[in-house]
Amino acid sequence: MTMPDTALTKALQRVRENGYVLLQDWPRNVASARELGLVEAGGAVRLPTDVCLHDLDSIRKDLPDQLSVQLYDYIDSTNSAMLRRHEVRRHSQAGGANHLILTEFQSAGRGRRGKVWLGDYGRNIAMTLGIEMQADLKALGGLSSVVGLALVQALEVHGLDAQLKWPNDVWVDKQKLAGILVELVPTNTGTLAVVGVGVNVDLSDTQAAKIDQAVTSLKHQGCAVTRDTMVSTISASISESFEVFARKGFRAFVEAFNAVHCLQNQDANLLIGHETVAGIVRGVDVTGGLIFEDKGGTRIVTSGEVSLRPA
Repeated sequence: MTMPDTALTKALQRVRENGYVLLQDWPRNVASARELGLVEAGGAVRLPTDVCLHDLDSIRKDLPDQLSVQLYDYIDSTNSAMLRRHEVRRHSQAGGANHLILTEFQSAGRGRRGKVWLGDYGRNIAMTLGIEMQADLKALGGLSSVVGLALVQALEVHGLDAQLKWPNDVWVDKQKLAGILVELVPTNTGTLAVVGVGVNVDLSDTQAAKIDQAVTSLKHQGCAVTRDTMVSTISASISESFEVFARKGFRAFVEAFNAVHCLQNQDANLLIGHETVAGIVRGVDVTGGLIFEDKGGTRIVTSGEVSLRPA
């Protein structure tokens, strides 16, 4: 795991604190200001006038009590940062178990199946929750889909009619709005769930053109909620869902998941490696597995390196 570039981090901190940094002081051999979505004018690097950076005080006041929070201006990946934090805690027991990491920009944001999450500085949501679960890996089937459902419910709070594509892609109007990457790490007392969430808040046309599927954003959908408010809503929704999951397992979420699954009882293609299997989606079972009916019968598919696409 690579650490974020220190010189670039310091430059972005100066932009946050002062509103600009002199172009001559922008570090060499790193991403250019324009590549990050910043403005170069008058010999200085500045924030675009329509960018509002995260405010930790605003976020903290609405977070669940058990969550501590950390904000970066620039980092490789919020999930990678959470995994590094876990390694430090494992050796020193420093800091609380449940934690939120946010960044204004990540250079190597990771999605499922090796995908990269894209976005300009200060325009989208890139966050990772680290939540300690008192259960081993075998008991956490379906957890990724629980996160997806929690995200849909958080969006509903702010007036968006979102749907899920199994296991956890969040769609609005048949376009991807958000993605999730859940990584599970065994601990001495159970499992650390590392829950990465990326939400398109204000995705530029340049960034959208780099993505191999139809995408949308909160701005495009006419949702004017601030990033800070959305982060707090998402964090609370996921935390509450995890509490239910800890008591009842995925069984408690099956009906709600199937109700918002955009491909429920529809023709679809299942991509398994280089193989494409045509069939019909019949929902999810009590483990979070996909019930998929094809010419060979009905199978239960776990997420792993599998992708589901509309027919």
